[in-house]
Amino acid sequence: MTATVVIVDDESSVAFSLAHAIASLGWAPEVRPASPSGAASLDAAGLTHIVFVAGCAPAASQSVADALVATQLGRAALIGIGNGALSLARALGATLPAERPLSPGVVEVCHDGCLSFGNLAYRFRAWAPRLPRLDPQDLPDCLEATATTPAGALLAFRHRTHPCEGVFFHPESSGTPDGLRWLANVFGVRT
Repeated sequence: MTATVVIVDDESSVAFSLAHAIASLGWAPEVRPASPSGAASLDAAGLTHIVFVAGCAPAASQSVADALVATQLGRAALIGIGNGALSLARALGATLPAERPLSPGVVEVCHDGCLSFGNLAYRFRAWAPRLPRLDPQDLPDCLEATATTPAGALLAFRHRTHPCEGVFFHPESSGTPDGLRWLANVFGVRT
């Protein structure tokens, strides 16, 4: 049976935690390596979601993210988590700054109330990895900001016309108490 949710990862522990969180919603995610052969094998019928996770650094798997965006945008929902969101944003045209001033830790997320954030408090706490400090204006025209820190640093985005979004925090982390609700909004509860 073909997996409908695939997590593309560079062998990090994030994929394990994320797979368990998505499985708790009733889906059966499959983890595939962030390699050209792993990406090539995703051209299957019935694939509904591709989740990008880059535990090491987004640059290591950027060519895979570029290839998947080129072949799957508009065909499957594309979701980026943490560093995987950086890879996804970059594949869609964002330019990332060289410095990485946001330290890892708990951040406050202020969102626009879009569907993936719809039933969450306007401000909630989330764990984020060490990330570049991006501002909403750093996004290409095809993307729009959906969440920031109170100071305005970008924490989430979505594509304007396709099912595609990224969050620079980790919804599967215990440091993100409302993360499972965010995942439920993105994936829906499977019956």
